[in-house]
Amino acid sequence: MAPGIKEEAMKYRIGLMTSVAMAAFGLSGASAFAAGACSAYPTGTADKIESKDVEAKFGAIPAPTKELRFAYVTKTLINEFWQDVASGIQKEASKYKIKVDIQAAKDESSLAEQLNLAQTILSTKPDALLLSPQSDSNLVPVVEAARAANIPTIVIDDARTEGASAYIGTDQVAIGAKAADFLHKIYPNGGKVAQIEGQAGSPNARKRIEGFVTTIKSYPNFQLVASQPGDWDRLKAMDATTNILRQNPDLIGVYANNDGMAFGVFEAVSSANKTKQVAVVGTDGIAEAKRSVGDGQMKATVAEFPYEEGILGVQMALRLIGCQTIPPWVISPQATIAAENVKDFPNPPPFKP
Repeated sequence: MAPGIKEEAMKYRIGLMTSVAMAAFGLSGASAFAAGACSAYPTGTADKIESKDVEAKFGAIPAPTKELRFAYVTKTLINEFWQDVASGIQKEASKYKIKVDIQAAKDESSLAEQLNLAQTILSTKPDALLLSPQSDSNLVPVVEAARAANIPTIVIDDARTEGASAYIGTDQVAIGAKAADFLHKIYPNGGKVAQIEGQAGSPNARKRIEGFVTTIKSYPNFQLVASQPGDWDRLKAMDATTNILRQNPDLIGVYANNDGMAFGVFEAVSSANKTKQVAVVGTDGIAEAKRSVGDGQMKATVAEFPYEEGILGVQMALRLIGCQTIPPWVISPQATIAAENVKDFPNPPPFKP
């Protein structure tokens, strides 16, 4: 099938699924929160805005004029990262007395389960729908149905989904680049390094891989000897690292696309008695990773601040409900956390199911 025909077929399928979803959910074209006064999907805005600049640009967060109910459908609550996002949502929602229904798939590969959860929760007509999709396409039918009903959709991290009101997330290419820069900082003379990749369908994984590979190759004294999938799984990451170390006993560093895999990498490095030789760098900045860095195990984690992303998700939903024309990408902060600054980044409050 030609590319153009494929695109048209996809548009038809999405349109058909949206129509069916609208009928099944009983969603009208008018928004419950604004009675049609404004669109939850503003157009004509800038492409993006740094989160630190939102208040200066748009002013205070509009206070709710009625009792609101939000919903958050996330990838999983097994991973501490997504727990932190949920905790941030809970904290900020409680400030405005917003009720929040939080649902999660069993793991980060359950695309169909997450779609079913999101469809069910949308049928309850929340005032805003917050999402952390498994992929950049699996929740498109839900986003399209919410858009037709003028219910704002805020995608938080990873899979930026076409058609959503706004996306909250950091620059993932820069995340991977920071990991490469850190390895260059601690090993200025270079050497052999490897990468453990996230799940193939994850946009975050693709961009972190891109950022790391491009930047590490810009340092001529570094050699990227392996870049193997770990699929966000600690055990797979450990096994992959074990094999890489067997083939490259003189390895000096490994970058893992998230902290969960970085723990598996460190286990492999520790089992090979190479903790003094091989630097392990993760991504996310979760509590366990910061503890590991503080204890001198992992050398660094490039943090995304998921708790703050959850807070931003609620804030952007309120701004949209208050008819503010938020750009489609709100860029959340990032930082490299290493031994010298780990104490500057306290842990967020735990998620309460």
